[in-house]
Amino acid sequence: MGKYLIDLHIHTNTSPHAYSTLEENVNRAKQKGMKVIAITNHGPALPDSPHWWSLVNMRVIPEYMEGIRVLKGVETNVIDEYGNFDINQRVYDTMDILLCGLHPVESYGDISDIEKNTRAVINIIKSQKIDIIVHLGNPQFPLHYEEIVKAAKESNVALEINNSSLKGSRKGSKPNCRKIAELCKKYDCLISLGTDSHISYDIGEFDEAISLLNDINFPESNIINSSVEKLETFLKVRKNLRVKQL
Repeated sequence: MGKYLIDLHIHTNTSPHAYSTLEENVNRAKQKGMKVIAITNHGPALPDSPHWWSLVNMRVIPEYMEGIRVLKGVETNVIDEYGNFDINQRVYDTMDILLCGLHPVESYGDISDIEKNTRAVINIIKSQKIDIIVHLGNPQFPLHYEEIVKAAKESNVALEINNSSLKGSRKGSKPNCRKIAELCKKYDCLISLGTDSHISYDIGEFDEAISLLNDINFPESNIINSSVEKLETFLKVRKNLRVKQL
């Protein structure tokens, strides 16, 4: 696998636990030769997240900055096991790309129940409200991975291999990420690479994720950010599949 020039999971300091502005991220991406980045700050259920007005106002961000396409996105939070997340219709309608993940938000409750966690992820996948499920390998949330991969394949939703998790931000993720990748290969499921960058220096740095995928000979054709054309096809399919009303 060569260098990947599309990063679909980036935070700005609109989320106070991240440290780079939008312009700093864009300028760093330009230095690194990136073609597409997605700005994906957290949904409001997670503490230390931007107000939903900030997410709606992403509409003012130009489609291209410094020659780089900037996708308007959000990393939503699963808030229950019934296929619900934490953004409203106005935020939803603003976004080019919707990520979703399990985080320890108050409304979700017990995070150790593998059956509940699996139902929660499968139901949000089947709801056709989101495009990518992020950092599934987090051992804080035990999951039945095979069931989730099958649901993602059926719904044309991508599963993320999160480089930050592999670097140690979520200790114990590596064997889980490998299992997920192996199942994605088995069931011909789409994968997204994400840095989960909270500082501009990390943008486009996928070394750990690429190494893991190389180890299992994962087909590059199933990685949605392997080329601009592949990403555009994915986004077009997802736009058609995604529900219009929440």
